[in-house]
Amino acid sequence: MNLYKKRLKLVRGKGVYVWDENGNKYLDAIAGIGVAILGHSNEELAIAINEQMKKLVVAGPMFHHEEKDEALEELSKFLSFEYAYFGNSGTEAVEAALKFARLYTGKKEIIAMTKAFHGRTFGSLSATWKKKYRGGFEPLVPGFKHIPFNNIEVAKEAITKETAAVIVEPIQGEGGIIPAKEEFIKTLRDLTQDNEALLIVDEVQSAFRSGKFLAIEHYKIQPDIVTMGKGLANGIPIGLTLTNFDIPRGKHGSTFGGNPLACKAMATTLKILRREKLIEKAKEKDIIIEGDKVIMTRGKGLMLGVLLKENAGKYVEKLQERGLLVNTAGNRVIRLLPPLIITKEQLLWVKETIEGVLNG
Repeated sequence: MNLYKKRLKLVRGKGVYVWDENGNKYLDAIAGIGVAILGHSNEELAIAINEQMKKLVVAGPMFHHEEKDEALEELSKFLSFEYAYFGNSGTEAVEAALKFARLYTGKKEIIAMTKAFHGRTFGSLSATWKKKYRGGFEPLVPGFKHIPFNNIEVAKEAITKETAAVIVEPIQGEGGIIPAKEEFIKTLRDLTQDNEALLIVDEVQSAFRSGKFLAIEHYKIQPDIVTMGKGLANGIPIGLTLTNFDIPRGKHGSTFGGNPLACKAMATTLKILRREKLIEKAKEKDIIIEGDKVIMTRGKGLMLGVLLKENAGKYVEKLQERGLLVNTAGNRVIRLLPPLIITKEQLLWVKETIEGVLNG
């Protein structure tokens, strides 16, 4: 949905800032919907990508290459999963997870949440909730059903021996930046184990931002499958599906998935995140927006939503006019997904700018 009367044409970026064709400067607090976690035009990443372009860009899924080893080695310093399947986006990562769940369990039913967003391809769209995304594409993939997010009693009734998997975002993104309740996540883990189903955790948007590498780490449970994408390579297209069980060769693949260029970008991004401790610092940088029109600020770290008493869309352009780029998550939520490199001073300016527009 285009929230602007006229779409902004961006021509360059540096750090947390971008510039339009007229030379106007903006603080980018949406970062490509959470993609530019290191900010724009990171020099170390640019050098690494440039050198990789001169060396090897594609290899094909039938070959291995050292850049994939490097990416997985960097990943292992944050996470412990036995298998990693590469794609090119978050929705591809979710597609792989859904396929793996059906293949591994031999069952068909997938349970997703109300307000969930998992992507726009047919499988991930079937797990996505909003009619505005699904409309016009039915019939979607059969076997999917939705239950209320954070509702334990309904989950207990819905998850049965017929269930192949439950897919959940630890912090719902498009649904309005809504964190899952700890008891709800732990109940999903218990119910899926009791019914020989898999728990898929979608971290495409929530990874890196909550003060933990994965937001699910706050809940101290181990999912069966994790999906990632967005900021994993700071703008180079990539998707990742992590499991502790293998999928037979030939059952899933991707021409471009795990190519040397994307893997080099992923390895470099993770190296910078670890060295600069940007993930740990994210939990210290959250802000609370206040005012008569604000119900609450929710989320974790640098994945924040400002829930308003009225429609949030009309404030997007007003904030753009003040030099701040944001977008919405649902009708009444201003979504903030700034680069992890943003300073406390810059965040204070974001807070003051939003409050000034809301209360002006």
